[in-house]
Amino acid sequence: MLEFVIPCLLGLESLVGDEIRKLGLSDVRVENGRVLCRGEARDIARLNINLRCGARVMLVLGQFPARTFEELFQGTRAIAWEDYLPRDAAFPVKGYSIPS
Repeated sequence: MLEFVIPCLLGLESLVGDEIRKLGLSDVRVENGRVLCRGEARDIARLNINLRCGARVMLVLGQFPARTFEELFQGTRAIAWEDYLPRDAAFPVKGYSIPS
């Protein structure tokens, strides 16, 4: 089972959560500015096609606390990127925080 994050505009979280539940995905958790849920790889396309209020569907590859830039770097480095990207792939990193 994969974990997805669907960012959305503040105030639309419950609508996105309802849309996801109607699509039959499990473990739907509504948070400020995003909704998390679990599903299969085939659900990525279904979510992208059917969600009207969610911005996009992102796959959670790892989670870790990062109180410093070094912890962010080390946590990001520890993810098994070779499972997802070819050896010569470009890898831009952008970070943000909800809530900080």
